[in-house]
Amino acid sequence: MYNFLIRREENFLMKCLRCNGVMIYDKFYGPHEHFWGWKCVICGEIVDHVILENRQLPRIEPGPNTRNRKK
Repeated sequence: MYNFLIRREENFLMKCLRCNGVMIYDKFYGPHEHFWGWKCVICGEIVDHVILENRQLPRIEPGPNTRNRKK
């Protein structure tokens, strides 16, 4: 499902799923930790292994007892 890598003359390019732009491998810094991931140079989409794992989880639809119900 997530086929990002495209082979071009012995180089591998990561393509963005959102805009099909080129992605670069970069280091990201958070308040308590840092991580490595892919960032699109066009739209700014960030992908790492945790994001990909979370996207594989099934989505749960909200039930009838949500905040948006009318009183």
